[in-house]
Amino acid sequence: MTKVLFLLSAVVMVVAGFFIFQNREAFVTIRQDRQANDGKINAELTKLSNLGDESVQLKSQIETMTAELNSEQVRIEQINIKLRNAETEAANAAKEMEEYQQKIADHRKEVESLPPNVNLETINEDINKLKATRVENETKAAEIQKELDQKDAEMKRAQSEMDSVVRRIEERRKSFDRNSMSATIVAVNNDWGFVVINAGENQGIAEDTNLIVTRGTQSLGKLKIVSVQGNRTIANIIGDSLRSDLMISPGDKVILETLYQ
Repeated sequence: MTKVLFLLSAVVMVVAGFFIFQNREAFVTIRQDRQANDGKINAELTKLSNLGDESVQLKSQIETMTAELNSEQVRIEQINIKLRNAETEAANAAKEMEEYQQKIADHRKEVESLPPNVNLETINEDINKLKATRVENETKAAEIQKELDQKDAEMKRAQSEMDSVVRRIEERRKSFDRNSMSATIVAVNNDWGFVVINAGENQGIAEDTNLIVTRGTQSLGKLKIVSVQGNRTIANIIGDSLRSDLMISPGDKVILETLYQ
C-alpha cells in the first residue's frame, strides 16, 4: 500500500513538473503584467496624492483670495462713503459760497445806497453816532414807558374805585328793589298748608328770603319758601306764626320780612 502511494505521489510530481514546464512562460508574462500594473497603480496613486495636495493648496488660495476680496470690498465701501461725504461737504461749501456771494452783493448794494455824505472812511464814526442816538432814544422811551405805566396804574386804581362805587350803587339799588317788592297770593291750599305767589326770581326772591303775608295793615303770618321760579314762588305756611282769628286767602299781599320790620 505504501509503495502504491509513493508511486502515485511520484506520478503527480512528474505531471506537475511537466505542467509547470509547459506554462512557465505564461506565469512569467502574468507576473510581469502584474508588476507593470502595480507600477501604474502606484503612479496613479502618486498623481492622486499630488492632486489632493494641489486641491488643498487651491482651496487655501481661494480662501485667501476670498478674504482679500471681502477686505477690498470693505475698503471700496469706505472709499464710497468718504466720496459721498466729500460730495456733501462740497455741496455745502458751494451753498455757503453762494450765500457769501449774496451777502457780498447785498453789502455792495447797501454801500451804493449810502447817502452822499457817508463814506466808508467815516462809516464807523457815523455808526457810533447812530448807536449813541439810539441809546438816547431808548432812554427817553424807557422814561416815557415808565410814565405810561404809572398813568396806567393810576387809571387801573381809578377804574377799580369806580367799579367799587358802581357795585355799591347796584347793591343799594337791588336792596331798594327788594325792599320795595310787593307780591300777591294767587292760590292757597289750607289742607297741605302752602300758597302760590305771583313773584319769583325776576322780582329778586331767593330760597333764603323771609316773607310775611299782610292784609291791609295787619300781619297774618310768615312763609317758608319751597321753590322759586321766574315769576312764581311756592311757600309753606308757618303754622306757629298764623293768627288764630284770621286765615290766609288769595289776594293777600306778600312783602319782605325786613320791610315789615
